[in-house]
Amino acid sequence: MIPRRERSTVCRTVACAGGDPDADYPLVLCTVREVGHYSCRSMTGNCAALQSLADEPGRVQISRADADRLGIADRQLVWVSSRRGKVITRADISDRINHGAVYMTYQWWVGACNELTQDNLDPVSKTPETKYCAVKIEAIKDQLWAEQFAWRAYSDMKARLKAAVDA
Repeated sequence: MIPRRERSTVCRTVACAGGDPDADYPLVLCTVREVGHYSCRSMTGNCAALQSLADEPGRVQISRADADRLGIADRQLVWVSSRRGKVITRADISDRINHGAVYMTYQWWVGACNELTQDNLDPVSKTPETKYCAVKIEAIKDQLWAEQFAWRAYSDMKARLKAAVDA
């Protein structure tokens, strides 16, 4: 046991470099793991039972209040952008999500939320800041174009992966 006088607790606040919400990026993105999948889905993505839990690239979960304010319908394709990047993904309106926050799963390569997050390291743990950042979400008016764009991007990615494996 360490004597009381020798114990010390050190806490300090570290600013999030470019990750705090503001007028341009008013929502807080939290990246989360999809139930049943780990990491990049390289193993669990090949299991039919687990694959049935999510049939397409990840979604952005958004509160009903935020979706209504932004003119976004459930299952509509949207742009999610941050100071670092921009991805297309499907909106999933949920009463479980707090106003001002959005959630995205990180197991997908198209609509990948890590394209949005910061990659700078925490000064103490050396963990990358891939769990949080400020974002904005924009409705896409031409949903037919958006569906075709997303399908093409996903198909192109699968073809590139197959070609790499076959090489």
